[in-house]
Amino acid sequence: MIFSILYGLFLLVITAFSWSFVGNNFPFFTNNFLFDFFHKTWWFQGGFYCGVITVFFIFYLFILNKVRKKLLKDRYVWKIIISTILILLPSFPAFSYDIFNYIATAKVAFFYKENPYVVMPIEIPNEPLLGFMHAANKIALYGPVWIGLTTVPHSIGFNNLLTTIFTFKVFIIFFYLGLVWLIWHVSERNIQSVAFFALNPLVVLETFVSSHNDVVMMFFALASFYYLKKRKFIFSIFLLFLSVFIKFATIFLIPIYGYAIYLTVRRKKIVWSRLWFWSAIALYIVFFLSPLREEIYSWYLIWPLVFVSLIPNWEFFHFATLALSFGLLFRFAPFLFTLNWGGATPVIKKIVTFVPPAIISMYYAIRKKI
Repeated sequence: MIFSILYGLFLLVITAFSWSFVGNNFPFFTNNFLFDFFHKTWWFQGGFYCGVITVFFIFYLFILNKVRKKLLKDRYVWKIIISTILILLPSFPAFSYDIFNYIATAKVAFFYKENPYVVMPIEIPNEPLLGFMHAANKIALYGPVWIGLTTVPHSIGFNNLLTTIFTFKVFIIFFYLGLVWLIWHVSERNIQSVAFFALNPLVVLETFVSSHNDVVMMFFALASFYYLKKRKFIFSIFLLFLSVFIKFATIFLIPIYGYAIYLTVRRKKIVWSRLWFWSAIALYIVFFLSPLREEIYSWYLIWPLVFVSLIPNWEFFHFATLALSFGLLFRFAPFLFTLNWGGATPVIKKIVTFVPPAIISMYYAIRKKI
């Protein structure tokens, strides 16, 4: 009971804190006390953010420890997941403005009836979104399947910005729940796998607060394997096709998926734990290759995290992934402390990203020798 109250209050703090990132140029808040306070005390905002991430991981590791020791019933873990969704749903997309890119692209396609792969939002005269969105000078960054899917939250939003923000958030959360449901069933109802992924602070913050669409892509990817196990080949291939044409990263799963189909057709035994391992490796490869295009973003870790959660035996891979998820969330902190993406910020981002998994790796190596 005490844990539930403290955890709920903590999530409420995150929701309130997220609204401190709403600038005065946002059309619904012309005098945002939280923004003014934190903007004037930028060092405090940075420290507060670091504190939030640290405390969140303490809660998360506490839950994982209880789950691993079978001290929490499955039903209680699901209650924590649902409570987390409900409390963070009203949050503002504070740590990334990608959701506004989703909204703008959908608007270009379905409101202005223009091709979002040709027309940039900045080319639309007098468009209200241009006052505060980022990347207005870029064409659509995602695949046609994602753009097609966004017709749903765009239509329900009725061209009202605040309503559309929350229709997009609910839409993405719907796929998050679907993905967690798949993890639950693919892992043969292993609540540890569910908790490992669903309550990871990186997954929670990047999905419920920042509202990134990576869980949508991964829902279709895992669903393709789910239906492959059921030998529904055509539907399974179709689902993988949908995943690839959302964000393209899951194209790296095709060789593994093809091998799984080969084994299934030849009626050979599939060791699914190995398949999940190599799927995680494949998505880790594309994760670490992402700087070739731009840079590593924290929400990209959601890709391999899905499959790491399905690997049954907790070993180095799990702990390194946890440490990396911890470090990745601190990539935003240098900007909060300096209000500058240049200077020393890129170097600090690399340090905070890779020091935690490096420490875990050294600890693991020393422990093995001992």
